[in-house]
Amino acid sequence: MLNHLFSPAPLASRFDQEGRALPTSPAYQPAVPEPAGVPATGGEIELSILMPCLNEAETLALCIRKAQAYLARAGIVGEVLIADNGSTDGSLQIANALGARLIGVERRGYGAALLGGIAAARGRYVIMGDADDSYDFSALDAYVAALRAGGELVMGNRFLGGIDRGAMPPLHRYLGNPVLSYLGRRFFNSGVGDFHCGLRGFRRDAILSLGLRAPGMEFASEMVVKSVLHRLDVREVPTTLARDGRSRPPHLRTWRDGWRHLRFLLTYAPRYLFLYPGLALAVPGTLGVGVLSTGSVGIAGIELSATTMLFAAMAVLLGSQLIGFGVVARLYGVASNLWPSSASVERFRTRFSVERGCIFGGLLVALGLGGTGAALVQWGDAGFGAMEPVQLMRLAIPAMLATVLGLQTIFTSFLIGLIDGRQG
Repeated sequence: MLNHLFSPAPLASRFDQEGRALPTSPAYQPAVPEPAGVPATGGEIELSILMPCLNEAETLALCIRKAQAYLARAGIVGEVLIADNGSTDGSLQIANALGARLIGVERRGYGAALLGGIAAARGRYVIMGDADDSYDFSALDAYVAALRAGGELVMGNRFLGGIDRGAMPPLHRYLGNPVLSYLGRRFFNSGVGDFHCGLRGFRRDAILSLGLRAPGMEFASEMVVKSVLHRLDVREVPTTLARDGRSRPPHLRTWRDGWRHLRFLLTYAPRYLFLYPGLALAVPGTLGVGVLSTGSVGIAGIELSATTMLFAAMAVLLGSQLIGFGVVARLYGVASNLWPSSASVERFRTRFSVERGCIFGGLLVALGLGGTGAALVQWGDAGFGAMEPVQLMRLAIPAMLATVLGLQTIFTSFLIGLIDGRQG
């Protein structure tokens, strides 16, 4: 039941073009460029090409011109939208001079800039990409075709499309991106091969419905994870990555931003962060306590006795606490709209009550106190004097374990009741 509980659910201060301040504002499918769908007609904007910008004066003009040339060549009614995050190098003037639409986003961060840009975009679809000339904004046909064919998130895959020599640091190319993308696929049953490709397209209303909030580089992971959890139609197209055209270092910081991505993936996967490690400790620990409480066991010439049982009891306590954390995290995520609910979560909420948890915990406490009483009786039979410690520990350790588990169950039940409004 616990494993089902943790299963994924079924599935801005701104500027105008003259620089004046405006008010703030299920399954993975490989995409094929099939000419389906109907382009926008009349004055409706079909596509917003969004670029986050922080001091990109060296490459911004080239990126804007490529995007404008693509819109003209493809006959798409669209806009080039620059979400500026506090540039001081003339990027604002470049964007204005080239006729791009410009907004300012006060909150710093890659995710913050994109969130501001998505909110301000006027297109039915948005294709976002970095303004460092590493992505080719003049070659977006596969993205547009996939969006028109029904894709709600269309990811680029640089490993399929090709990475120019020197375009991606070896640590990112051979370790960081493959490992984090593998964890993302494993944790969330996703088929996305490149979780962190910066060139991606999406249907604006679908992405807005996800409630994205990450302000930093982990925004790239958040978009994919929440799209999968909410059963959006996620597709993938090959894309190329060129060496960026800047003379300065990139904004990306390898270890800091890599940790942010990993932290986000783990936070949204309580099964892997809490449940599985908890079960790995609690199950063998429980077996160990049960077997050793009857006497010592010899394995390959090694005698396992009361001391081993003490460590097994510690594993049970830690494992049970991790399992409790996992249940609480799963329910909290649903209650806070971090991820959608599921049938298994709803079944748990229907069957669980604080009273039932307290009754079960109380029975464990009573069992533990009974074991403690038996140990005291045994000690009394020995005249409350010195006695064989191993014999006493075989009673005291299971009794202590049952007592602590019972109290832990009771308090965890109250915490679950606090999170679940229906328990009030």
